[in-house]
Amino acid sequence: MNNKINDIIQNFVNGKRNNSDDDVSVESFKTAKEWKWKTTKCVPLLPNELQSLDKKLKRIIFIQQTDQSYHLALDDIRDQAEISILVEPSFYGRHCSTSVIVIATANNTYVFDMKALGSIFKPLASLLQSEYPRKIMHYSHRICDLLFHKHNLQINGICDTFVALCVARQDRTNCTLRDAISHTFNIPLSELTCDEIDGPSESSRNFTARPLSRGQLQYLGKLAILQQKLHDRLIYGNINLELQQMSQKFSDEFKENKNVDQVALNMNPGSNSGFNTIEQFFKISTKID
Repeated sequence: MNNKINDIIQNFVNGKRNNSDDDVSVESFKTAKEWKWKTTKCVPLLPNELQSLDKKLKRIIFIQQTDQSYHLALDDIRDQAEISILVEPSFYGRHCSTSVIVIATANNTYVFDMKALGSIFKPLASLLQSEYPRKIMHYSHRICDLLFHKHNLQINGICDTFVALCVARQDRTNCTLRDAISHTFNIPLSELTCDEIDGPSESSRNFTARPLSRGQLQYLGKLAILQQKLHDRLIYGNINLELQQMSQKFSDEFKENKNVDQVALNMNPGSNSGFNTIEQFFKISTKID
């Protein structure tokens, strides 16, 4: 790594911000031409989703010590099938010191102040390393590099929204979490920021100064909550769309048939009625042994 990149990383770790450095740092991670959206669907948040988002943003829980809130948060996380995780800063992975870990569940959003806590203690570490709950992340390669080299944690059960996005749009070029959320839900980028962020690049989000402002907490919470919804939209609204359509056709197999005797015959345990709605492309065998 040349001296220029070393200087960029050092400035980033020390919290120094320079627009030209930010530009270079972004370019240093570019591995392909500028991305263009291809097949992903833009579906705005529904009114009930917006209402739920507003409610959740009003009850973000900031955790600075292992008190009752900390243990209640662990209980909530433990009960989830999936959680959404942000780590700031994480853009340079192991070259950063963890400042905050944000975890959004179906119920609440928790911001763990790692500068105050000092360590990822065993109960939380065990949850992060277990297969469940599944962990939704964006650019997980950077987050996992940081957690492995700084905290000796091997994270399992990862669902990466960037990977899902690449599959959905059939394109492997760069896209930040903010950009992905903005496009997928038709949310202006100006609504996915806070006063402390003075540039468009992810590398400027240090979140190392204290105290964290209400704007910063709201920003972190919003991204974590919407990251979870992004995962759902990409999987069920794009990647698994054909599977859902086949399921719908399969579910309609009998209901329009008014011939009661024929329906009864086709519902016998060995019947393969409706199996023709399952596309052969998926190579699912319908052979009855």
